[in-house]
Amino acid sequence: MFSPKNINLLLWVDDYLDLYNYARKLGDTEWQQQILQTLNNKDELRETLQYNLWKMFDTINGKMLELYEQLRRSKDSNQIETLREQVWELRNQRIVISRRIKAISIKR
Repeated sequence: MFSPKNINLLLWVDDYLDLYNYARKLGDTEWQQQILQTLNNKDELRETLQYNLWKMFDTINGKMLELYEQLRRSKDSNQIETLREQVWELRNQRIVISRRIKAISIKR
């Protein structure tokens, strides 16, 4: 569950790394330095990504609370099973996001 903003940020970094490798192959050290300067703003990029990941984490928690409330009220076994599957999927998404947040925090 990644927002378009996070995906765009990751793709942007990926593109710059590709450009850096291309500049290296061409032997264009000036271009390499320009690309490195842009990528050196990684702290700002990291903070933006971390902020967006925390927003996603909070959104998932809110959805999980709604599903737990529905589970508490439901008497229909089919609906209960569906809700449990949804909670499980959100739980897995939350784990992935937690790992990414941790990875970003460790790299500081």
